[in-house]
Amino acid sequence: MKKLIPNELQGITFLSLVLFLISSYLWSQQAWLAQIKIPNALTIHTGLETATIIIFTSVFIVCWNAFGNLRKRSSLILAVTFLSASTFGFFHAISFQGMPGFLTAVDMHKSLSFWLLSRFLISFTLLGLVLQNRDIDVSDKISTISICLGLFFTLAVTTIIFNYPEVLPTTYLKDSGQTNFKIQCEIILVATNSVTALLFYRQIISTDNLSIEGHLKIKRSLLFFAAVMMAISEIYFSLYRFPDEIFVAIGHGFQLFAALAIYRGMVGINIHAPYSSLIQSTQDLQLAADELRIHKERLTGVIETAMDGILTINDQHEIILANPAAANIFGYAVNDLMGASIDIVIPMRHRHVHSAHVNQFGERGKTKRKMGGSFDDYYVTGLHANGSEFPIEASISSLIENDKRFFTVIFRDISERKAAKEKMAQYHSELTQLSSALQSIREEERKHIARELHDDLGQLLAALRMDLSLLQRDQTMTEKSRLTVSSIDQLLLTSITTLRRIATDLRPRALDEGGLFFALQTLQKEFSQRHGVHCDLIADEEQLILDDERSTAIFRIIQESLTNVARHAKANHVDIHFDRTHDALTFAIQDDGRGIEEGAMNKTRSFGLVGMRERVKAMRGEFQVHSEVGKGTQIQICIPLNSENANSPMSTK
Repeated sequence: MKKLIPNELQGITFLSLVLFLISSYLWSQQAWLAQIKIPNALTIHTGLETATIIIFTSVFIVCWNAFGNLRKRSSLILAVTFLSASTFGFFHAISFQGMPGFLTAVDMHKSLSFWLLSRFLISFTLLGLVLQNRDIDVSDKISTISICLGLFFTLAVTTIIFNYPEVLPTTYLKDSGQTNFKIQCEIILVATNSVTALLFYRQIISTDNLSIEGHLKIKRSLLFFAAVMMAISEIYFSLYRFPDEIFVAIGHGFQLFAALAIYRGMVGINIHAPYSSLIQSTQDLQLAADELRIHKERLTGVIETAMDGILTINDQHEIILANPAAANIFGYAVNDLMGASIDIVIPMRHRHVHSAHVNQFGERGKTKRKMGGSFDDYYVTGLHANGSEFPIEASISSLIENDKRFFTVIFRDISERKAAKEKMAQYHSELTQLSSALQSIREEERKHIARELHDDLGQLLAALRMDLSLLQRDQTMTEKSRLTVSSIDQLLLTSITTLRRIATDLRPRALDEGGLFFALQTLQKEFSQRHGVHCDLIADEEQLILDDERSTAIFRIIQESLTNVARHAKANHVDIHFDRTHDALTFAIQDDGRGIEEGAMNKTRSFGLVGMRERVKAMRGEFQVHSEVGKGTQIQICIPLNSENANSPMSTK
C-alpha cells in the first residue's frame, strides 16, 4: 500500500510550486527586468545578507550548544558548516561595503568568492545530510578540535582571498560582469540543490517528516523547501551583469526564504522541543499514573481472589495485610486479623521459636524461603480460631521499604494432604509386608515342590530305571525289544536330569545342605557352562554365614541378576563380589555388557529389578543400579546386619 503524503508536505509543495511559477514568469521577463536598477542597492544587499548571516549563526548555535556534551557527527558537521558559512557571508558583506558604487572589480571578485564558498558549503552539507544513513557519537574533545580546525581553515582561506585574490578563478569583470566560471558555479549549485530537494521529498514520503539526526531534530519538509528556494535563488544570481540590477534583490529574496526554512527546520523545532517534551512528559506521567492504578486494582483483585492464604507482617510482627483465604483458613474475619499479632495464628509452643526464625531470616538478607514443604517435615503448624492445630505448607519473602522490613507469607492448609500421605504410607507398609510374606510363601512352596520332585518323583524314576536295567539282562529278549528298552532307559535318564534341574531352580539343595557360599558356587559354574559367560565369585565362606531367609533372598537376587545378564546384557564376563563388616553385608554384580538404556530401568515390565528391589527393601537394605550404554551394568546392594539377626544364624550353624 502506497504511503500517503503528509498534509504539511502538500502545503509546502504547493508553496514551492507557486514560487517556482512566479520565478518562471520573472525569468520570462528578464530582458525587461534587466533595465530596472535598484537605488541604494548596497544598503539593500547588506541588509538581506546580514539577515541571512544572523539566521545561519543561530543554526550554528543550536547545532553546537543546545545539547551540551552530547553530540553526533551530523550535528557537529552542521555546526562547523554554518559557522564557516556565516563567517564567509560576513566577509562577503564586508567586501562590497568597502567599495561604494561597486566600482572595484577586484573587490567584487573577493566578495563573490566568499559568496560561492558559503553557498557551496551549505548546499553540499544539506546533500550530505539527506544521504547519510548512519550516525556516530562524537566526544567533546573531538568536537572542540573540529570546530577549532573549521574556524582556522575558514580564517586561513579568508586571509588568502583578501591578500591573494588571484588564487581563485576570476568571478567578476568590470565591463562584462560575471565570468563564465561564476555562472558555471551557479549552475552546479542549482543542480546540487535540485537533487537535494528531490531526495528530501522522496525520503519524506517513504519514511517520516520529522526525524532525529543524532541529538538534532530535523524537519525534512522545510529543508526540502529550503533546497528549492536555494536552487531558484542561484538562478537569479547567475543573471545579473551589474550589482545594482533587480536580479540580485530577487535572488536575495529567495535566499532569505531558504534561510528562514533552514532556521525553522533545524532551530525552531529544537527550541520548541523542550516545551513539547514537557507536555509529552505530563501526558506520559498521567498515563503512568493510570497504569499504576490499574495495576494496583489488578493486584488487589489477585490477592482478594487467591485460593492460598496471604499474610504480610511488619518488623513488629503485626499483621498489616490479610486476604479472605487466610482469614478463612484460620477461622477469623479479615478485620480481626488486621493489626493483630502473628502469634494468634501460631501455637503457643512455637511462638518464641517462630519469632526467632523470622528475625534470623531477615538478618541473613535472603528475600524468600520455603517452609514446611517436605512431606516428612510439617514444622509449620497453624492455630485455628477454635484452638485446633493443623499443618501448613508456606513460603516466606521479605521486602525493605523506607528502611522498614516487611515479611509476606503465602500458605495453604495441607491437612488433607498429610492425612492422605499417612494413609499412603500405611498402604505402602502393608504392601511391603504382603510382598515379603508372598516371597516367603513362594519360597516355602518352591522348597516343598522341589522336595516332592526330588524325593518322590525322582525316586520313582530311579527305581523305574533300575527295573529297566534288570530287564535288559534277560537273555530271551529279542534284539528289537532290547533296542526299545534301551531307548526307554535313555528317556528316563533325560527325565531324571531335567527333574533335577527343575528342582534345583525351584530350590537348590546346595543352599540347604552347604549354605549360601556353596549354592552360589554351584550357580556360578552352571551359569558359565550353560551360557558360555565367564563368571567370578569373590567371597569367603565365613562372609556368607546367614540365616535361611537372608540366604535365600541373596541367592534369588544373584540368580535373577545372572538371568538378566544372560537375556539382555550380551556380556563376556561377570564379577560377583562380597564384602562384610560387623554391621552390613555389601555385594555387587558387575558385567561388561551393553548396559541399560536411560529410562529402561523404570519400565513397568521390569519385574526382575522390581523383585530384587523388593527383596532388598524387605531386609531394610539399599539397592542401586549403575549402568552406562556400552560399558556394562553394576548392581550394588547393602544389607544391614544387626546383632540379633547376625548372631542368630551363626549360633544355629
